[in-house]
Amino acid sequence: MNRLVLSFFITLFLYVLLFLIVRIDLQKPPITTESKHRFNISDLRLIKQKPLQKSHIRPKPKSPKVEKKRAKKEQQKQKKKLHRSKKKDKSMKLLKKRQAVKKIVKTSSAHKKTKDHNQTTQATPSLTQLFAKKRIPKKSSNNLPPKLRKLYKDEFESFTKEQKKFIQNNLTKIGSITQKYLYLRGYPYIAVKTKQEGVNIVEFYLHPNGDITNLHIIKSSGYEALDKNSLETIKTAYKDYPLPTQTTKIKIYVRYSIIY
Repeated sequence: MNRLVLSFFITLFLYVLLFLIVRIDLQKPPITTESKHRFNISDLRLIKQKPLQKSHIRPKPKSPKVEKKRAKKEQQKQKKKLHRSKKKDKSMKLLKKRQAVKKIVKTSSAHKKTKDHNQTTQATPSLTQLFAKKRIPKKSSNNLPPKLRKLYKDEFESFTKEQKKFIQNNLTKIGSITQKYLYLRGYPYIAVKTKQEGVNIVEFYLHPNGDITNLHIIKSSGYEALDKNSLETIKTAYKDYPLPTQTTKIKIYVRYSIIY
């Protein structure tokens, strides 16, 4: 029974499909074919071009007004040229006269100057004599104490006023503070044993904040132990040094002597 139903539906479906296909074919519009015309060379015709006629441009006649204006302009230009040439001639003549007058004035003034110069040289003193009177003698380093003169020499003159004042007022104080710390630190054992004595000169920069820089020996005592001890002593003693307002170069003597 099931097979019969299936076969019935399949056949029905096929008939419907055939019906639809036939109907679609009938509805399509008929294909029209356009008739093609043949092209013959005999149908072509050559068209001759007409020759172009050249148009002759006739020159416009010049109006008499324009010619009159041009003639007037040329006359005005010639007048101006003549006027300028006359002015130039006059200016040249004036210049020549002025130059001649200047030459006469110069010669007369030159004679007067020579006479005046001869009179003034006899009466007035020379410039070198005047400046020699006004010169103020410079302060030399000879006014310094001998201790400072030996340490700083001519270098002292290159310092500022404040640096000079600080060195003069505080150098002995810095030296005494250093010697005090030297005694507290004690004499180097090797130097005592070998009986080493002497003096060295230490140089350093003292800054306004109390720091010291570029600490070194500029003149040795002749013994390494004494020189090294001087540097180590200053590294602890600088805290008690007076403070300058400007960074100042300090040079001090450090003395070593064994007391028996």
